[in-house]
Amino acid sequence: MKVKVRLFGEFREAAGKEAVELELPSGADCEAALRELARLEPKLSNLLFSEQGLRDHLHVFLNGENVNHREGLRTKLSEGDVLTFFTPISGG
Repeated sequence: MKVKVRLFGEFREAAGKEAVELELPSGADCEAALRELARLEPKLSNLLFSEQGLRDHLHVFLNGENVNHREGLRTKLSEGDVLTFFTPISGG
């Protein structure tokens, strides 16, 4: 199945593109998609993952909905889904 990942901020800058289309097996989840993205775009790997797994400061959205409101990174994907992720914005 095909899933689109839209890139913003430092992720867009590192990859040099606005989006990446992934080809994933049926039944894949959000974590599998992010791991495939890191494999295809190695410059994103350290931005997405640490030695312990996905960096805890990332907010992952599936079709505009935070995956934490569903099954987290285990949320299953479907053909045509769109993944986005952001780092928190802070300031004063």
